[in-house]
Amino acid sequence: MNKTIFITGGAIRIGKEICKKFHQEGFNVICHYNSSNNFANQLSEELNQIRKGSCELIQFDLNEINKYPDFIKKVKSLYESIDILINNASAFYSSPLNDYQEKDWDILHNSNLRGPFLISSFLKETISKNNGTIINITDAMVIRGMKDYSIYSAAKGGLETLTKSLARDLAPNITVNGVAPGAILLPSDGSANEDLLLSKIPLGRLGTEADIASAVFYLSKNKYITGQILRVDGGRSLN
Repeated sequence: MNKTIFITGGAIRIGKEICKKFHQEGFNVICHYNSSNNFANQLSEELNQIRKGSCELIQFDLNEINKYPDFIKKVKSLYESIDILINNASAFYSSPLNDYQEKDWDILHNSNLRGPFLISSFLKETISKNNGTIINITDAMVIRGMKDYSIYSAAKGGLETLTKSLARDLAPNITVNGVAPGAILLPSDGSANEDLLLSKIPLGRLGTEADIASAVFYLSKNKYITGQILRVDGGRSLN
């Protein structure tokens, strides 16, 4: 029987690449998405053409806190087991001190912190039976603080702390780690100065979604690493 990964926010960008990496390695994939319906369907069709019945989709808004039990019940019904949980979904936008709204706390924390906590809690018995893994996707820059992104940074910083706490709570049957991507894609609005950004990255280039997916897969296979945050950022966090 093939092993199964469940990934939140798996239809686009880094999440999509993680889905494809694990599928290539023989895993069944449960891909969660919220609003990326077309992208999710395209991914499912692509993976199921390669191996029939190997990818299932589930739509859910991670802000619907009171509906998590039903959401997880449906997730569990899709395949016989869940071996790996990847908390990848993430709301990301600025919240300057002079221009934020109270709802920003809920929106940014539900996907980046509260959601991963609840999903991990609901799935811990299933993953534990399979001596499985939880991997949280964080952000390489939150350890330095991010100007105008204080609420997002607090959520991702909390996710890193949660990762370490869960590693203690769920040992020895479940390993829990984080992967923290650095600069992967330039902002689509053209706001980034590419030359300035690259000058701050020791390896001198942007990363790729494949760089992140390979790091996630490595941590999923290594059973003697837990409670760690792997920063995949070309060395930028050294500065």
